[in-house]
Amino acid sequence: MLYNILSGKLGENKIVVLAAVLAFVLTFVLLIKPFGFLPRDGGKFVIDKDGNKVEVNKGSNGKVTGVGIVLVIVWLLSIFLVFPVSFTMEGHKESGGFAFFLCLSFLMMMTGYLDDSAKAPWGELIKGILDLVMAVTAAVTFVLFNSTDVVFFGNVIHIPIVVYVALATALIWASINVTNCSDGVDGLCGSVSAIEFVGYAYIFRRTYFSAAGLVFAFVLVAYLAYNWNPSKVLMGDAGSRTIGFWLAILAMMSRHPFSFLILSLVFIFDGGLGLLKLALLRVTKSKLNLFKNIRFPFHDQLRKNMGWKVPYISLFFAGLEVVFVIITTLIIKKFGL
Repeated sequence: MLYNILSGKLGENKIVVLAAVLAFVLTFVLLIKPFGFLPRDGGKFVIDKDGNKVEVNKGSNGKVTGVGIVLVIVWLLSIFLVFPVSFTMEGHKESGGFAFFLCLSFLMMMTGYLDDSAKAPWGELIKGILDLVMAVTAAVTFVLFNSTDVVFFGNVIHIPIVVYVALATALIWASINVTNCSDGVDGLCGSVSAIEFVGYAYIFRRTYFSAAGLVFAFVLVAYLAYNWNPSKVLMGDAGSRTIGFWLAILAMMSRHPFSFLILSLVFIFDGGLGLLKLALLRVTKSKLNLFKNIRFPFHDQLRKNMGWKVPYISLFFAGLEVVFVIITTLIIKKFGL
């Protein structure tokens, strides 16, 4: 909206900084006193080996949750105000479908928020189907406006469209769910994802997608002022699922989708191994129990089994994410973009 006015006075980098600062300020102000319509967290429960319902996160019970709706709307508003977002077909082709993916991010957020605010949490089947629909839609949108060539250790590899759609769908679905599973202790998901967004923006500077990720990072920094332990608010599925969605889109847009395996390794390890363990237990009817003595998500292992304090857990994973960003930077620098 304001891009045509600002572009004549400010350079591209300054416009991105303006959007980031705007997003930070709006988020910080709006979370001072969260909106009354936001739901309250009902606590986190697991089912033990005897089938009993056990509360594992008493500290979250009663807190304002679903503030991801605020985070994502502020993020999108800042981008639409300052970035050159075009809904014309020509604009989609030039930007790689930027406006489409922003709209899909909004829909992703709404699926999470409706679950956050539901009296009875949605079942795994419903959420899994919704995630799959969003993943397929995003994958098809990508191939409509972008090349399916990818870069792997300096080599350009062409992937057939059908194969790319299948792989992209799996990537997006996995990213949504591993990120969501890692949002279990104060400050972890917000800090790690903010660092990862900055990493994508620094390593892959060629598109407005990575710039939008940088703006999202500033939103999350403001959010962390209220979510750091002891937290006052929680992002809920509305936030974590949207973050996972955009991280996958950034990996695809970078033309280095395999970078996701390093840059999102914290989420893959913390939340992803738990999903793998659960899937194997169900498929084998409890006969194959990998990591039998380890609790997942792994942050619960550190907190419950090893007695780590929540701030230390978040700082530990944030530190690991910094290391993974550095490793990815060195790999990309070594083999080139």
